[in-house]
Amino acid sequence: MRAAIAALAVLLINCSCGHRSHAAFELPGVMLWAWQRAENLSFIDPHTTGVAYLAGTVRILQNGFPEFEPRLQPLRIQAGTPLLAVVRIESSASNPRAQIAPLVQALNQVMHQPAIRGLQIDFDARASERAFYLSLLKALRTQSSVPVGVTALASWCEGDRWLENTEIAEAVPMFFRMGKDETHNMHVTLSSCVSSIGLSTDEPWPVRRPAGVQRIYVFNPRAWNGDAYARTLRRIDDWK
Repeated sequence: MRAAIAALAVLLINCSCGHRSHAAFELPGVMLWAWQRAENLSFIDPHTTGVAYLAGTVRILQNGFPEFEPRLQPLRIQAGTPLLAVVRIESSASNPRAQIAPLVQALNQVMHQPAIRGLQIDFDARASERAFYLSLLKALRTQSSVPVGVTALASWCEGDRWLENTEIAEAVPMFFRMGKDETHNMHVTLSSCVSSIGLSTDEPWPVRRPAGVQRIYVFNPRAWNGDAYARTLRRIDDWK
């Protein structure tokens, strides 16, 4: 595990950002997701745009223990670019034996890398896994002051309010790759979901920008380049 985390740190090229420990994220209004592929984001403006990069994937094994796979692809950024580490959690089936302690240990090593400003967890938790997820978020909150946020199905932010009162930094409702009971014009009501939104460059966005949105996360199905970045900024400027 230590060797894997050390390898992850080497991938953050040309970055001299300082570690922040705050209850809420200190991030700009536009965040680009950088998934498991080689990404050169040295062209973005670090004063207005940050990077939420996939730092690793955790797979919960049948014995309940987590297996951590670190980011294996290079990420190139300018010094001073605001960074948010993202960890994807996957489980093949509902597993009530999932172990909290070793998972917290693995996530803590990512959270305390010196370049990042917080942790975002990406976990499409089934209804049967929600108690486990809530326990994990509580354990992270009590053991570290590093802010933690989550991605959320849009339906979690409307009628299905199970993330309420979790004291997370933010929940990002995902308005792309949506489920059969979700639409691009769902009305977000959960308080932790109203400040941010997750969008994709290859799908429609909600007709109107939801009131209260201060931070926009954008996914690109291909590697980012200067043209895609410029088009995304124009689309955000035109989105009222």
